[in-house]
Amino acid sequence: VVQPMEGFDALGDGAAGPLGFRRYARFAQGGSGFLWFEATAVLPEARSNPRQLVLDAGSAEGFARLVDQTRRIAREAFGHEILTVVQLTHSGRYSKPKGIPRPMIAHHSAVLDPQHHLPPDYPLVTDEHLDRLQDTYVEAAKLAAWAGFDGVDVKACHRYLVSELLASFTREGRYGGPLENRSRFLREVVGRIRSEVPGIFVTTRINVYDAIPYPYGFGVSRDSHEVPDLAEPIEVIGQLRRLGI
Repeated sequence: VVQPMEGFDALGDGAAGPLGFRRYARFAQGGSGFLWFEATAVLPEARSNPRQLVLDAGSAEGFARLVDQTRRIAREAFGHEILTVVQLTHSGRYSKPKGIPRPMIAHHSAVLDPQHHLPPDYPLVTDEHLDRLQDTYVEAAKLAAWAGFDGVDVKACHRYLVSELLASFTREGRYGGPLENRSRFLREVVGRIRSEVPGIFVTTRINVYDAIPYPYGFGVSRDSHEVPDLAEPIEVIGQLRRLGI
């Protein structure tokens, strides 16, 4: 298995550049049977780096060529078919689409906001924007299926946007507060991809312990952030399993 790790060498439109094609060709030539393609933003503003991959209507054809080349090279070198999954992401508070930080945050954090120099009145992403973002994830999954990927990973780790939503205890509205709301985005996106993109499998890489004090961290004891409390992460995993992830 090749694990997902960004090369930050995409073209301006978000498609893989020459270095990306070379990287995945070498993975295929090395004999790997499962390629977990690197974190790929679902829209340009979601990039953590100006050279991060973006999967949208403008770059889909380039992704199709990348998947086709990678499969062909593995077949020629070893005679086997590889398994491919692309990691779909929104960088959230780590967004830097043009090289300058443009954070999109789900909640204010006494731990992380000072690190990013965010004032107390910095705006939160709205429920309406998150509703529309669900559509964007589903569209990206449809493009991934069209490009030839076997699966998509709805990235929910490393405190990027979907991960931060799981820890949005202090947020109000449909995506904050109780676990049912905090897990809503991940749960509904996974469910929609399962129902609206037949033939592609869905998975996720998910933080189960943030090591950030409550109420800003997911999977932590309310008494000490140095102590994991996995009750909620296990419940979320159960929710996702029931959706067929």
